[in-house]
Amino acid sequence: MARLIVKSPYIKCGAGKSAGGYLKYIATRERVEIIPDDRPPTNKQEQLIAKLVKDFPDAKELMEYEDYTAHPTKATASALITLTLEENWDKVQSMEGYAKYIALRPRAERLGEHGLFGDDDAVDLAAVADELDHYTGNVWTHIISLYREDAERLGYDHADTWRTLLRTHRNDIAAAMKIPPEDFRWYAAFHDEGNHPHVHMMAWSVKPNQAYLSKDGIRQIKSTLTNQIFRQELLHVYEQKSK
Repeated sequence: MARLIVKSPYIKCGAGKSAGGYLKYIATRERVEIIPDDRPPTNKQEQLIAKLVKDFPDAKELMEYEDYTAHPTKATASALITLTLEENWDKVQSMEGYAKYIALRPRAERLGEHGLFGDDDAVDLAAVADELDHYTGNVWTHIISLYREDAERLGYDHADTWRTLLRTHRNDIAAAMKIPPEDFRWYAAFHDEGNHPHVHMMAWSVKPNQAYLSKDGIRQIKSTLTNQIFRQELLHVYEQKSK
């Protein structure tokens, strides 16, 4: 299983749909303590997971799916359900069987009044949400996830490190999405969730319909971030090879 997972769904704005709600959601989820629960998953969880996997086969690529299949418990089931619903936010809001599901376990690290960060230190959540409410292009909702042991060892278990990483490579991500740096807009929030801390990053162009993200582009983003996050370990490998 890959050590870094990058998923890049998108929200197609316009015609009554906007990304403002998603932005507010990732920015303001209250931070709660997740209590480990090793009891077997409930029938409701099992049924919901079966439906999720059928409707969204990509859920099997998540680290949370690997955890759940290896150790099916109420806790691993909850983590899988939460991230799969977040990953498919644009679709689940209107699909039968999901719209009323409210058992999301919030856990976000706040930076002041909310957890949102971007190019600037101060983010006006209301202003950005309003911008997205009136945007008519596609907004990508990248989810970047690490294993807990890697995040803690490498210092990616808090928002500041992720903020530095994404600011450093924002132009690389923009290039992968075919967006000129000056037209690139992005905001993100760190969620310290269970065994897999992850970042939700929303990205778009100020010019609707300009952006384009292919599978190769997603691979470029993953490669760039992987090389940076694991750079010290890679340097050690290179030194050993040189010797």
